[in-house]
Amino acid sequence: MNNSFLKKYYIPIIIISIISLGIIAVLDEVLAVGFILLGFLTGITFLILSKFGFKNRTLYLLLLIVLVIHLGAALFIHYADFQPFGTGGGDFTSYHKMAIEMSQGFKQGSFSLEGLEVSHYYPVIIGIIYTFTLPEMLIGQLFGVWLVVLGVLFTYLIIIEIGGSKKWAFLIGLIVSVYPSYLFYGSLLLKDALVVSLALAGLLFCLKLIKNFSWRNFLVFYIILAGLIHFRFYIGYALLFTFILCWLLTSNLNLRKRVVYAIIIIPLLGFLPQISANQGFFGIDSFKGFLNHEVLTFYQEKAYSPPPQDSSLESQDLSISPDSSFSDSFYDSNLLINDYPKGYASTWEKRKISFEENPFKFLVNYLKYFSYISLGPFPWQMKYTRHLFALFETIPLFFLLFFIIRGIIQSIRCRNKLIIPLILFSFIVLLVMTVFFNNYGIITRIRIPAFISLLCLIPFGFKKYGEN
Repeated sequence: MNNSFLKKYYIPIIIISIISLGIIAVLDEVLAVGFILLGFLTGITFLILSKFGFKNRTLYLLLLIVLVIHLGAALFIHYADFQPFGTGGGDFTSYHKMAIEMSQGFKQGSFSLEGLEVSHYYPVIIGIIYTFTLPEMLIGQLFGVWLVVLGVLFTYLIIIEIGGSKKWAFLIGLIVSVYPSYLFYGSLLLKDALVVSLALAGLLFCLKLIKNFSWRNFLVFYIILAGLIHFRFYIGYALLFTFILCWLLTSNLNLRKRVVYAIIIIPLLGFLPQISANQGFFGIDSFKGFLNHEVLTFYQEKAYSPPPQDSSLESQDLSISPDSSFSDSFYDSNLLINDYPKGYASTWEKRKISFEENPFKFLVNYLKYFSYISLGPFPWQMKYTRHLFALFETIPLFFLLFFIIRGIIQSIRCRNKLIIPLILFSFIVLLVMTVFFNNYGIITRIRIPAFISLLCLIPFGFKKYGEN
């Protein structure tokens, strides 16, 4: 940022901003309040960055570009009711309703969540924002825009941390800002923008702890990880086990210190799943609950599979689903020929073959499913014209995949061990999705942090990646 320019023209800028907000307020009060909230959060972010010594104009320019892109996307989606894969129903409608109820209670001095089915605290966060602003969905969407700005900020810092240049960090930040799924889901009132920001912040501090362990950074990492496990536990577990493995194997600490610190920090990390999600030490309860035949069969054969044509959704046994969310789907039931529930058209059939029955065929099938998770949806899996929107994501992905692989090879040659956490985290996330999910609506949402962490490796596919 040009400090001399701001010092010279800050009074005209403030006057123009106030006049513009006044005009907007007359036309749309909610939009004006949303702009004030977004401006306040962005201003606080820039102030904190300045206090921590970030004087790089490239970074601030990047964040402003991201802000404009995602602000435009959020406004377009909100006012045009843009829902290319459905009619607008989803988690964000229930989040909005819960947040309104909470904000009404908060204003009356009641802070109890009793009677509200809250599986995580994102609606509570939105409810608090509604309490101080207006109980309108657009306010929550603009809060999500700020969360996306944070996500791109952490992406930029990760690339710098692993040895990339500022120019490459800027370029990858731009790519991340127009990542279609991130652009779409980050513009809705969903927790995905928060999950992505927490995951990337966690990876950033994971890298810092591997390079130079400090208890202050570990405390920050611990808090971030606690939040990530709470909001999406399987992404949190991927980061948890990535950190433990990579820190133990690649930390710059000498062996004696590593052992002593491990005795302290590993049990502390083990308590996080219980603290954040009530899932036991190292999440043992969740592993018992999900890694059993009944639940695996449910996810692989029932959760996203269409019922027989003469059956209704109510006739299906969906009761064992720990987190069944048909609203996360890609498509809309009203547009399906057989009037199936949402998301069924976006699935593929998982064949029931056990490892004991045919190990080779089992592995071949899961390698195929892994390719679907990592690279899909493929053109032959798209049934309607509107599904072609997905090609805006898959086609660039195939192009970028070449540079990601090249970056990994170059990093191995340069013995850059800091790429290992990014690769391992992405692999664990995609592997978990391969086991449980066959619905592209959910897949495209959940794999966002895994893909972004891989995008950070692109600069290393070029010989001059380290130049500033």
